[in-house]
Amino acid sequence: MLALNIKLWLYGGLAVALFGLILRFDYLSEKVDSQKIEIAQKNVQINETLKAERESLRIATENRTKYYLELESAENEIKALRARVDSGAARLRINATCKATAPATADRPSDNQAAPELTEDARQAYWDLRKEMTQCPAQLALAIKTLQDDRK
Repeated sequence: MLALNIKLWLYGGLAVALFGLILRFDYLSEKVDSQKIEIAQKNVQINETLKAERESLRIATENRTKYYLELESAENEIKALRARVDSGAARLRINATCKATAPATADRPSDNQAAPELTEDARQAYWDLRKEMTQCPAQLALAIKTLQDDRK
C-alpha cells in the first residue's frame, strides 16, 4: 500500500509539474507573440519616421538648390551689368540734384554725359553693396524655410 501511495504521489507530482510546464510554455508563447507585434509596430513607426525625414531632406535640398540658382542668377546679372559698365555700354552715375541749375549753353551740353561718375573705390563699394543686397534676401528666405521645415 505504501508503494502504491508513493506511486500516486509521484504520478500526481509529475502531472502537476507537467501542467505547470504547459502553462509556462503557453505564457512564454503569448509573450513572444506580443513582442513580435510590438516589434512590427516599432518597425512601422521607424519606417514612417524615415519617410518623413527623407521628405524633409528632399524639401531642404530643393530649397538649397533654389537658393543657389537664385544666387547664381543674381551674380550673373551683376556680372553682366559690370561688364556693360566696364565696356562703356552703360555708366554708373550719381543720382543727384544740384541746388542751382545753370542753363545749357553751347560750350556746356545739357545731356548727362557731363554728369559726375563714381570713383573706382565708390564703384567697387557699389558692386559689393549690390551683391550683398541680392544675397541677403535669398539667404534670409532659405534660413526661414529651413527653420519652418525643421519645426514640422
